[in-house]
Amino acid sequence: MDFIYFLGRFHVLVLHLPIGLIVALFVFEWLTRKEKYRHLEAASPFLWGATAITSLVTVLFGYMHFAEGGFVGSSALQHRNFGTALAAIATVIALVRVSSFAGNYKPVFFPASILLLFLVTITGHYGGNLTHGSTFLVEYAPQPLRSLAGLGPRRPQVTNLAEADPFADVVGPMLLERCESCHNEDKQESGLDLTSYEMVMRGGESGRVVVPGNTEQSELLRRITEDPDDEEFMPAEGKTPLTARQTQIIEWWIAAGAPQDTTLAAIELTPEAEALLSAELNLDGS
Repeated sequence: MDFIYFLGRFHVLVLHLPIGLIVALFVFEWLTRKEKYRHLEAASPFLWGATAITSLVTVLFGYMHFAEGGFVGSSALQHRNFGTALAAIATVIALVRVSSFAGNYKPVFFPASILLLFLVTITGHYGGNLTHGSTFLVEYAPQPLRSLAGLGPRRPQVTNLAEADPFADVVGPMLLERCESCHNEDKQESGLDLTSYEMVMRGGESGRVVVPGNTEQSELLRRITEDPDDEEFMPAEGKTPLTARQTQIIEWWIAAGAPQDTTLAAIELTPEAEALLSAELNLDGS
C-alpha cells in the first residue's frame, strides 16, 4: 500500500493540469463560436482529449490519496464525488468530440465547457475545505456572510491581558493557524481534529493528546517539541511550525490544567508566563 500512498500524494500536483485545461477549453470554445476564430476548431478534439486524460489521472491519484485515510466529513465526500463527476463528463464529451459524428453535437461543446468550469470550481472549493478548513474563506468576512456560513461573531481583539480567555484567545488561534490544514473537521490525520477545545480534549486514534496538568503525558506537546528533523515532529511535511514562544505557551497552558471558558485574571500567572502571553497578544508594546 505504501506505493499507492506514494502515488496518491501526486494528486495535489497533477490537479493543476485539468484546472488549467478546463479554463483554456472554456475560452477556446467561446472563441470558436465567432467566425473570426472558427479555424481554431481543428484543435478542439485534442484539447478535449487532454482535459479528459488529465482529469482521469487526477481522480485516480485522488482515490489513491483518499485511501491513505484521515479524510472524513462532508467536504471529503463532496470533493470526491464532484471530482469523479467532472472526470466522467469530460471523458464522455471528449469521446464524442473525437468521433466521426462530432458535427451533430457541435452545439453541446460550449455548454459542456461551462459545466466543467462549474464542476472544477465546486470541486476545488471542497478541496480547499480539506486543506484550510471549511471556514477559511469566511473567517474575515462581514458578519452577515459569516452567519450564512453558520458562524457566530468573531471574538473581539484582546486589549487587556486579564480579560483574555487562555484557549479561545491564545492557544486556539495558534492551533488553527499552524495545525488546521491537517487536523480539521474534514481532514483528520490520525483521527485528530484541533479546531475546537472539545476536539482537542477528545484526542485522536492513539488517545488523548492533551492531559491537563501533565506535560509529560501530553502527546501534543511532545510532537511540537521534537527535533524538526524527526519524522514525528509536527507540523509535518515542511509546514510552518509553531514559534518557540507559542510552544512555551502551550506548555504553560497544559501545565496550568488546559483552562478554557475563563480569564487569565482568574489564573495565577508567573511573570514569565505573563510576558509570553502579552507578547503573543501584542500587548507588550513591541
